[in-house]
Amino acid sequence: MKVLIIEDEKNAFLYLAKLLGRCCPEADIVDHLISVEGSINWFRNNPDPDLVLLDIQLSDGRSFEIFKHVEVQVPVIFTTAYDQYAIEAFKVNSIDYLLKPIHEDDLRASLDKLRSRDAFFAREQLAELQAIMGKMGNPKKNRCLVKRGSHYEFIKVADIAFAYSSDSITFLQTFSGERHIYDKTIESLHQMLDERNFFQINRSQILNIEAISKIHPFLNQRIKLDLHVEAGDAEFIVSRGKAADFRKWVDQ
Repeated sequence: MKVLIIEDEKNAFLYLAKLLGRCCPEADIVDHLISVEGSINWFRNNPDPDLVLLDIQLSDGRSFEIFKHVEVQVPVIFTTAYDQYAIEAFKVNSIDYLLKPIHEDDLRASLDKLRSRDAFFAREQLAELQAIMGKMGNPKKNRCLVKRGSHYEFIKVADIAFAYSSDSITFLQTFSGERHIYDKTIESLHQMLDERNFFQINRSQILNIEAISKIHPFLNQRIKLDLHVEAGDAEFIVSRGKAADFRKWVDQ
C-alpha cells in the first residue's frame, strides 16, 4: 500500500509514520508533504497513492484548498483536532478521520475500514466535505486593526490594494496610498481574506484583484503585473508555481 502523508509538524509526521509501520507493515510512505501548494504540485506530477493521511491545518493554509485545484480520487484519512460536530460530518460523508492525539487502535480501525470498503471516493463526496468545513471555518475578514501613531484604528479589507512582507514585517497598502504595519504574517493574513478578491502571488505579496491593471508574460513561465495604484519601485511577479492558479483566479 502506497501512502502519502501530508503533515506540516515534523514530530507529528514521525509519530504517525511509526504508528503506520506498526499497524500496516506493508505500507510504503511514498512522500511527506507539509503545504497546500506543495501537495497540489505533487498530485499534478505523481501517480495517485493508495491512501492519503492528511492534516487539516498546513503551513500555508487549510488542506481543503488542495481539492479546489486537483482531483483527488483516492481514500483520505483526515487527522484533525476539530470538535465532535466536524468529526460526525466526516463520518456522514464516508471520510475516515483520526482525532489528535492519534492512538494506535484508532489508526488500526481506520485501516480496517479502508480494507473492507471500496477504495474510491467520488469527487462529489469531497466537495460536500469541503462545503461543510467551509461553513465551520472562520468568516473572512472585512477589516484589519492597524496602529496609527499612538492609537489603533480599523481599515476596511476592501480598501487594501496589496499587502507585502519586508524584513519579516507585514505592510498593508490601501488604494488611497496609505501604508500600515500589520501584526500578522503574509501567510496568516492570506488565510483570512476572501479568495475571490485576494491572491497571494508569491511568498511575500498579496494582491487585490481590483488593483491589477495589466498582465504580462514574464521570464521562466512567471507573470508580471502592473497596478492601478502607486507602488514605488516594487515589482509584482506571480511565481512559476502559482501561475496556473493565478490564471484561473483572474478568469473566474
